[in-house]
Amino acid sequence: MFHLEEHLITIFTPVTDIIDLVAILFILWGFIKSMYDFFVLRIKNKTLSSTDIKSIRCYLGTYLLLGLEIMIVADIIKTVINQTTEDLIFLGGIVLIRTVLSYFLNKEIEEMKSGL
Repeated sequence: MFHLEEHLITIFTPVTDIIDLVAILFILWGFIKSMYDFFVLRIKNKTLSSTDIKSIRCYLGTYLLLGLEIMIVADIIKTVINQTTEDLIFLGGIVLIRTVLSYFLNKEIEEMKSGL
């Protein structure tokens, strides 16, 4: 049974790294696209309306939220793999922080979308 645990750790450690990388790519995509939209609108109009800013923030926030939620998936898998008390407490704290951030970010996005 001990060897099975070692094999699971060997298999799932790179899997969680890939999941984290995917999350980072989603966040980067949202950032790059938002900055592109910002500069295109800025070049077309010398001033941006509050609707333009809210739209860009909603787009960025949506990708940031998606990235954070994907990272939570990786953290849950890591928690199952690493069963030392210190790792469980550390990863539990990270999941808690990301969950709180996701909740408030989602709430802010919904408020901005209702104002558009």
